[in-house]
Amino acid sequence: MKKLRAVCVHIFTLVITILSSAAAYSADTAVETNNTVTVKILGINDFHGQIPHIQKQGGLHALGSHLLKAIESTPYPTFIAHGGDHIGASPAQSALLQDEPAITFLNALQHYCNNRTSAKCAVMGTAGNHEFDEGSEELLRVLQGGTHQRGPFLRKDWGGANYDTLSANVRYKKSQQLILKPYVVHEVSGVKIGFIGLTLDVTPQIVVPGIVNNLSFEPQIKATKQYAKELVTAGVQTIVLIVHDGSVMSFYGGVTQKQQTIPENSAFYRFIQGLPKEVDLVVSGHSHEFTNVYVETLSGSRVLVTQALSRGQAYADITLQISAQSGDVVNSFAEVVKTPRAYTGKLSADALGTISNLRKLVNDASDYVETLTSVYLNTYEPAQNEPKLGEFLAETHRYHVKTDIGVMNTGGVRAWLTKGKVTWGDIFAIQPFSNNLVVREYTGEQLQQLSLNSSAIWSTNVHIDEKKNIYVNGEKIAKSKQYTVAGNEYLMNTKGFSDGKLLFIRGKDIDASVEYIKQLPTPFSLSDTPD
Repeated sequence: MKKLRAVCVHIFTLVITILSSAAAYSADTAVETNNTVTVKILGINDFHGQIPHIQKQGGLHALGSHLLKAIESTPYPTFIAHGGDHIGASPAQSALLQDEPAITFLNALQHYCNNRTSAKCAVMGTAGNHEFDEGSEELLRVLQGGTHQRGPFLRKDWGGANYDTLSANVRYKKSQQLILKPYVVHEVSGVKIGFIGLTLDVTPQIVVPGIVNNLSFEPQIKATKQYAKELVTAGVQTIVLIVHDGSVMSFYGGVTQKQQTIPENSAFYRFIQGLPKEVDLVVSGHSHEFTNVYVETLSGSRVLVTQALSRGQAYADITLQISAQSGDVVNSFAEVVKTPRAYTGKLSADALGTISNLRKLVNDASDYVETLTSVYLNTYEPAQNEPKLGEFLAETHRYHVKTDIGVMNTGGVRAWLTKGKVTWGDIFAIQPFSNNLVVREYTGEQLQQLSLNSSAIWSTNVHIDEKKNIYVNGEKIAKSKQYTVAGNEYLMNTKGFSDGKLLFIRGKDIDASVEYIKQLPTPFSLSDTPD
């Protein structure tokens, strides 16, 4: 009888062990035992210096308060990981201060983490393409410290970032040295966790031509494999990839759903599929979309991929459960949490003090630029069948320098125009790069090729029919005739557009749009033209 009882106990123990093991692979169950180590990762991306609140959602104050709430809502070690484009293409409250306020935001969170005693906490991120908008020298200045030539701004002595910014695939061409650290390792309860940063490898194609000529951008997959191998050799079994690249999928609430997928014909999906089996989590960015999905890699592993919209509108609350024995991830799941407004619930004194500092940062940055951003330009009243905003901007460029045609790149329209009073700051938010206006000359035949091979937005006086024939002011273009075109320096120096004969460079794109709007009737629509 005793032998039978012992057998029953053994079988019962075996069943419990099997059930526990099965539960450890369920996205719906968070299991914490003596055999596992749990960590939280809060993924953010594409903040773009969004210091002010936008359209009743996102912004520095809302995101910061929710991140602090998330940290204080768990007993587990927590890491904040930003997926790039934390700076660049920013509203005036950050851009006119060389994005130092955006860096100060993460500095404040890292300072809070430094004072946290209940569990480990740290901030890190990767460099996105917009981090290189003003070249590597300015990127390193804002990260490492030093006063800008137009500064100082809010701080007399700018000290740079107090958190890690990573990039495993950007090197100086001459020396072949990485410009930033490729990875950082954090140890939790004896388990080592490696965080590798990756910059979008096609960055040279989407920044102002020539601005990164001193750098080489290696393929993302090559760098991942190199440094994942290096980390494994060093005894790191849990690897998190923070990459400025991403995909698109429909938003859903709750934890990761196994049946969800991302487009399998995309370059990003192929990149994920090719990841080495050692990579457990990908915190992504760039597409400004929602992602919460498991992807099966060609190596036979399953990797969790997240992305949390953009501009502080959400964060990914990610859980990793790691075997204390092997150091491998045994379970992972996430929930993307929206941040429509600031969190106002109960928090520690340290967290409340950090939030108070963040509010002060918002106010100080806003006050610094208010004399410029608050300047009233006109009042916008939308009309039926009016042109798209990009067409309107292209028209302002054409009008400013008196060319035949204006043109605007689709990615250069960074915000929207809302009904009511329009200020300088509103237009800067829409067109935040302060690019020079470039005028080039093309034959009609060259323009025809541009219309076939470019996704650029044309000014309101241009019509392209279903056969891709171009009409300017209602007249079909002549192949041998010369036409002048105005656009920002980014677009006008890209492949195809750079083939036109350079005539001159004059003024800034935002100045052209501001002056145009001031000359329109009040209220104005996007269909109106100056008197």
